[in-house]
Amino acid sequence: MHHNEKYPTANDIDRVISTEIPCPIQNLKLHQCVNEHMIHGPCGVVNKFLPCIKNGKCSQFFPKKFQSSTTISKDGFTQYRRRDNGVCVVKNHVSLDNRSVVPYNPKLLLKYQGHINVEWCNRSTSIKYLFKYINKGYDKITAAIVNNTNECSVLEQPPDEIKQYLD
Repeated sequence: MHHNEKYPTANDIDRVISTEIPCPIQNLKLHQCVNEHMIHGPCGVVNKFLPCIKNGKCSQFFPKKFQSSTTISKDGFTQYRRRDNGVCVVKNHVSLDNRSVVPYNPKLLLKYQGHINVEWCNRSTSIKYLFKYINKGYDKITAAIVNNTNECSVLEQPPDEIKQYLD
């Protein structure tokens, strides 16, 4: 990478990742997607039985703190901008604000309309965070790219069950 691209500014991160509920008047579709897919909770005192609750607190540290700008800590973890702009959504009769928004990319969210947690990982100490998700349990998938020819002479190879199991 070019030296200027190795260490992004807070503005670079904010152009890619958001942790704010968009204004429903300015962008209704994105507001609906964030409300439906990117709100964590409500958890804590309101709902003590969610899987994220450990010892009476949210293990994901929601709700986060309001923050006027994005910062990157020494260990490479990002604290995203979460402004107190007054925009809220209601989930299970509880009003939630930007402190409960999971980081997302607006373009990806609008395109796929599903929960896509986007995080900024740009430091070597963030590698363990990446591997945590790469090696996550049963819900991972395996994909393969193969040469597809429509010729009848090509014999189909039987699946390699040992390789599939190991993958």
